Amino acid sequence: MKILGEKIRHYRKLRGISQSELADGICTQATVSLIEKKDKIPSMEILVRICERLGITMNLVIVNDDSQIYSIISDIKKSFYFDDYQAIDDKLSKLSNININNKQEIKLIHFFNGLVEYELSGNYDKAIFDFNRAMNVNIANVDMYDILIDIYTAKAYVNKKSTDEAKVYFEQAKELIKASVEKISDENYHDSISIYANMSELSLNLGDSEKAAEYASEGIYIARKEQSLFKLDAMYCSLAEAGTREGKKADEDYIKAYVISSIIDNKNIFDKLKAKIKDMNLNIFKN
Repeated sequence: MKILGEKIRHYRKLRGISQSELADGICTQATVSLIEKKDKIPSMEILVRICERLGITMNLVIVNDDSQIYSIISDIKKSFYFDDYQAIDDKLSKLSNININNKQEIKLIHFFNGLVEYELSGNYDKAIFDFNRAMNVNIANVDMYDILIDIYTAKAYVNKKSTDEAKVYFEQAKELIKASVEKISDENYHDSISIYANMSELSLNLGDSEKAAEYASEGIYIARKEQSLFKLDAMYCSLAEAGTREGKKADEDYIKAYVISSIIDNKNIFDKLKAKIKDMNLNIFKN
């Protein structure tokens, strides 16, 4: 069980009473302060009496572990969509003292632990260890994160210069995508685009320009259908790079990637393409 101290404070403020007034005859002012600022759980008797004084029911200010886990994992997924890996690490620490029994949640926690090792620490061996722990969670139904686990395992092996191992997980991801095309289309578009954007990048790293273009195009189609800029710059960048390697003219895709990266303030891609566009002597603003 977790108490939402900020909600106690919210309802106290609504009633216009101080911490001392709320505590009077129930507990100390210091106890109320700990509840509000540190989410300190008081005795059940104290909590019941505080809620009675505030005129609220306890379910408004407490959550059980299952609700708390669901909420934290939902927040972690949102941080993943924004590439905020430090926030993921911070949120994972909140789960360290909670007993988790749901296999899907266990799988996701292993995956996100691996992601933090991959993106923040550059510890690819530890990342692969965590990704494999996620794979070993026995769940009957395949979901989007099973594909992402294979993708990031392959990416970790690429960074370790272990191409043969990377190709094993790349092929697994390809097979899962092929078997899950309809499911991918029906999923949260952020998850679908994440899969295609990462597969396009991975395909380039493994020298498969044709697949890189195919995956980038699929992701771009979903992003445009959803009227979203999510990872659109990265996918146009991959599409342009794939086209260049195939000997095709890719100026337009490079320019699209550059412009979108400036709009969404993706400094990594913007700086990379700024130099490339200058070297290619491309005119961004044609008459």
